[in-house]
Amino acid sequence: MRNLILILLAIAFVQSSYAADHGATELSPIAIIGTGRVGSALGASWGGLGHPIIYGSRTPESEATRELVARSGKARAVLPQDVAAYADIIVLALPFRAALEVLPKLGALDGKILIDPTNSLDFDGKTGRVSVGETLLAERIQALAPDAHVVKALNTVGAQNMMPGRAFNGRISVPVAGDDANAKERVAQLIDSLGLDATDVGPLFNARFVEAMAPLYVYMNVFARPPGGFEYSFSHSQ
Repeated sequence: MRNLILILLAIAFVQSSYAADHGATELSPIAIIGTGRVGSALGASWGGLGHPIIYGSRTPESEATRELVARSGKARAVLPQDVAAYADIIVLALPFRAALEVLPKLGALDGKILIDPTNSLDFDGKTGRVSVGETLLAERIQALAPDAHVVKALNTVGAQNMMPGRAFNGRISVPVAGDDANAKERVAQLIDSLGLDATDVGPLFNARFVEAMAPLYVYMNVFARPPGGFEYSFSHSQ
């Protein structure tokens, strides 16, 4: 019996060493509320890297949602109010007003990371002016989820630059703001895994300045970019 136990322990050691040497570690599940352009791009990309993806959708059984789940690796879709049970990282890939409506339905969010890529913009198609609509988005989300760690990120980069197989000119800087250092570090790692460059811009208070960058980003791409030109991004060279 003693020899059998020693053999089993030896096998377990070899297996754990092999897993460590080959990077066979379990990646964190990520819940993404919303299956629009941003949600589907992030889900397909992180799912392709091996993260279990849980989509929060009002229609989890619809054909479009099932198709998205099928191309997102190890993924599933549930109702938005159920996602918090499956992941400690939640992306609010929704319009800002919708995010405010869904937050109270998510249940206990103690210690969970809420990634906030929301914007609130007003458009004037005649003049080409884009302005901030509602303000202090991340801070208002934090007020509704006081025990969660809200991290403002990914609101100044287009969904097409979050997608698998994308091609863009140069590295894209993604500002990251939040009050919890560990939460920001985990979000920065997820952003870097997309081939983007996370830049820590300080506490959640500074999210208001990150949100104010969005109208300029939209203006440069919707009104100022020449036909066929590269997407304008807040970038730096490698």
